[in-house]
Amino acid sequence: MMGYNWGMDGWGWLPMLIPTLFWVSLIGMGVWAILSRTGPSHSGTGPIEVLSSRYARGDISREEYLERRRDLS
Repeated sequence: MMGYNWGMDGWGWLPMLIPTLFWVSLIGMGVWAILSRTGPSHSGTGPIEVLSSRYARGDISREEYLERRRDLS
C-alpha cells in the first residue's frame, strides 16, 4: 500500500504547485500580450500637452513656450 501521498514519497505539495504556476504564467503572458498590443486608448500627449508639460517642468522659457505654441496653433 502506498499510503496517502499516492507514491510521491516526500514530494508534498510540489506536484500540484508546478502545474498551477505553469497555467498562471501562461494566462498572465496572454493577458500581458493583449494589453501591450492595444495600449491606452488616448494617452493625452498631443504636441500642445507635451509643450505645456515641458514649460511646467522649466525645460523651456516663457518666450520659447509662447513662440512654439503659436507655431503649433
